[in-house]
Amino acid sequence: MLGGTNNALFLQAISGFLVFPIFILLLMWAFPTKKDPVAKAQRKALKKSLRELRRK
Repeated sequence: MLGGTNNALFLQAISGFLVFPIFILLLMWAFPTKKDPVAKAQRKALKKSLRELRRK
């Protein structure tokens, strides 16, 4: 009888712990770090094109 009423709260807490790492992985995938070589090359190309536009 003691654990019967808290089952829903316990399951909700456990599911929160399971969803949190998935959420972190999703955010890491959506927002690449500054060390990402592909993103670094894209930023470099963008800066180069902006410098060329300013010269004109």
